[in-house]
Amino acid sequence: MSDDTAVTPSMPRTADRTNKKVFFRKRKGCPLSVPEAPAIDYKNPDLLAKFISEGGRMLPSRITNVCAKKQRQLKKAIKVARILALLRFVFQG
Repeated sequence: MSDDTAVTPSMPRTADRTNKKVFFRKRKGCPLSVPEAPAIDYKNPDLLAKFISEGGRMLPSRITNVCAKKQRQLKKAIKVARILALLRFVFQG
């Protein structure tokens, strides 16, 4: 048996996970599904700009916490707003 494959007492083969604390955060609901949320519309570039990164890319739903149905509506509204020149395709600093 070679020295590099031997298991040393300082490095156990399995990690000891009993001492680690695991914290779970409660996921917030979709910000566009609440009753007082604004409607997703291509004519509202201020709302759509909140879901676009600084470089002009659409932010994923795991970052914005938007549900899948609203994410699809956002995608269509952003694309239409870009075609109608209400939003830029690329934001340059």
